[in-house]
Amino acid sequence: MAVAGEGRLSFSGNVGQVGRDAGEVAWTCVRAVASRLGLADALRGKDLHLHFVDTEIAKDGPSAGIALWLAGVSALSGRPLRGRLAATGELTLHGEVRPVGGLHEKLVAARLAGVARVVAPRANRRELAALPAEVTRAVELVQVDDVAGALEAALAADPGWSGR
Repeated sequence: MAVAGEGRLSFSGNVGQVGRDAGEVAWTCVRAVASRLGLADALRGKDLHLHFVDTEIAKDGPSAGIALWLAGVSALSGRPLRGRLAATGELTLHGEVRPVGGLHEKLVAARLAGVARVVAPRANRRELAALPAEVTRAVELVQVDDVAGALEAALAADPGWSGR
């Protein structure tokens, strides 16, 4: 959630250090592309608060990076992300989306949760051959290399705004 503030990032809920690091990288990447996305004014005087729902197991992994970046851009721009969307991918400081572990399991879980579209690293494409047909028919997988591709795949339709 974007709230009035001084450009800080805060966390709440059950998140481990690696999850915090993924959030820090995502926030840095949001700030790095804010001007290009027309968000420079929105970024001034805003903090980003990331809340991780409390569960017994802490959210802790670099694969949340692209999802956190998308959430930050959505919060600052006021543009919603698509419904029934999931995203996974480690984010670099240069906005590249790196491969993740367990993509097969994540896609099966997405199917079981009713997710319609998953944004995932193109570098994981070799794992897709082993997916059950039930998953590939039910879940649209959009493979991306960077934040621009992820944004294009994740934003709800609005012909007047683009991340490119």
